[in-house]
Amino acid sequence: MATVLGVAVLAALLMWLLGAGRSPVPVAPEDDVETPLDAAELAEAERELREDPEARPIHDAFDDDDDDWGPGTSKSHIPEF
Repeated sequence: MATVLGVAVLAALLMWLLGAGRSPVPVAPEDDVETPLDAAELAEAERELREDPEARPIHDAFDDDDDDWGPGTSKSHIPEF
């Protein structure tokens, strides 16, 4: 009897670990790669950016501060010994 109970517990544990019976996770809208792009909407957004007087190129959007230390910076601020 203990063997049958042990096998049942192990089977239940295995099913729980494998996620049997769970519904699949729905795809988030930003992960949807099946829907084709709307070319007209994209062209309209690009036109709005070109006509926006506040828009600037990406390299002008950030300051060239010396306190910039994050990923992608060109120089390291770690002291060399």
